Amino acid sequence: MSEPVLLRSQHDGVLTLSLNRPEKLNALNVEIVDHLIDALEFADREDAVRCVVLRGEGRGFCSGQDLDVFRSAYESRHKIEVAHHLRKTYNVLAIKLRALPKPVIASVNGIVAGVGLSVALACDMRVVADDARFTVGFSRIGLVPDGGGSYLLPLIAGFGRGLELAMTSDRFDSAEALRIGIANRVVPAADLQAATAALVEQLVAIPASALALTKHAFNRAVMPNFAAWLHEEADIQQEASENHDHREGVMAFLEKRPPAYTHAPKR
Repeated sequence: MSEPVLLRSQHDGVLTLSLNRPEKLNALNVEIVDHLIDALEFADREDAVRCVVLRGEGRGFCSGQDLDVFRSAYESRHKIEVAHHLRKTYNVLAIKLRALPKPVIASVNGIVAGVGLSVALACDMRVVADDARFTVGFSRIGLVPDGGGSYLLPLIAGFGRGLELAMTSDRFDSAEALRIGIANRVVPAADLQAATAALVEQLVAIPASALALTKHAFNRAVMPNFAAWLHEEADIQQEASENHDHREGVMAFLEKRPPAYTHAPKR
């Protein structure tokens, strides 16, 4: 019997959700996203849950979308309905993370890439191990940040630095993540679990209504159009996915070879 792709544990008011595809660096697929959405809905209706922690098993938090899911479509050159995929998976997940009236803490180690970074940014706070390594990653396969990444990255890191990281897909470390606001706290990797628990303990001791209303106020103040933007972001990603260089970037990644981009505006 295969291991569940998402592990859930609940203790002392804390629901811990662990991405459990360590052999894939916790790359996301529809199954794991569906489980995450279900778990957040549970957290929303369960009064005993005061805080949610999101973490990854193994050597990384999340390496992004599992591109193997789409291999056959890319190989056969079939059109992929990227916008539809986003609207039923990552857009829903991002909205649930922001709307949950309880703190969501990302406990981040190792590799954080692509939509895995978008998911971390959609959480309320990020406790980051000093071994964490980040990349936006989308531009290297001809795409734009999705899952709310095109909204959240400039909001958190600033427009100029966020745009630079999105365009270049440069890798950056935990120190840089702290400098630009992506990390709230950076701790030694060996202390990540304890440091996350300490922050959670502090939050759980605060009145739940104060936390819920504070989160609501911040959402309304700085991102009132987040859900509408996700819909538009999906349309932009659909356009990007129909470019020849996107398919070439994905196939080069899957085949572990350098891409041969044409830089043509359309397929």
